[in-house]
Amino acid sequence: MTTETIVMTDRTPVSFWKKINPLWWLVGPDGWNVPDVNNGEPYLPEVTNIWLRRFYWFICRNPLMNFVGYVLGVEDNNYRVEGTAPVLLTTWRDATPPKTGWKWALLWPQISWPALLMAMLWIVLTSFHPVFYIPWVWAMLKFAGPLPFISYNGAVEFYMGWRPASGGFGTKIVLHND
Repeated sequence: MTTETIVMTDRTPVSFWKKINPLWWLVGPDGWNVPDVNNGEPYLPEVTNIWLRRFYWFICRNPLMNFVGYVLGVEDNNYRVEGTAPVLLTTWRDATPPKTGWKWALLWPQISWPALLMAMLWIVLTSFHPVFYIPWVWAMLKFAGPLPFISYNGAVEFYMGWRPASGGFGTKIVLHND
């Protein structure tokens, strides 16, 4: 397998104050708007009640959208991604034609001051209790990388880590009936 490296440079930073607001973690980057199309398919066309659509989208399908995208993830940071070509595909199911097997990638975010401040905060907190070592490791990875991503497509579709195309953190497991 060949590897590929791409640099993502079109990202707009999100305020540190938004990132520490738990209410902001719940919504999507576009607010409370639910898309009409998701992954090329109409999203729940039979559901016309906007509150029910929002419940399905934000609570059932995409809980904590901004949290996994901007607090855990690096969707607002420029980064370099390297991995199995084509590197921006999440799984081999997205390839044309679809393939099976493993994919991997590493994201290397640009160094940012908010990420450094968070890392320093967690370093201070580790002096109070060892449980703070876990977020300290995460903060250091987010500050300078690498952020790992791995996926598999076969009888099971699986991925975990920082998605190469978006930079958001995610996990997925789908059992295929084939």
